Amino acid sequence: MYYRVTTYGFDAARFDEFMAMADTFRDELNAIDGLEMVHSCVVGEGQGMIISRYASEAAAEAAQPQIQAILGRMAPFMTSPPEVTAGEAVWQL
Repeated sequence: MYYRVTTYGFDAARFDEFMAMADTFRDELNAIDGLEMVHSCVVGEGQGMIISRYASEAAAEAAQPQIQAILGRMAPFMTSPPEVTAGEAVWQL
């Protein structure tokens, strides 16, 4: 399993609109080969985090053009560029 954690800033005043747009991407995200799970979290006022699990690092890399296109459509809500950290799972509970 391979995980990507993406942190970003967003316009908290537009949160409901932001989430409504995110909901429109469900089918598109479900169709990405190797993408197994996506969780989005609010970690502070106007600060978000997305945790994504992929079948492999290769699947995550192959998905990036699609993921970046989706994040690009979210740009009107973003207040900072996304920052990505990624790695292979080495332990689980």
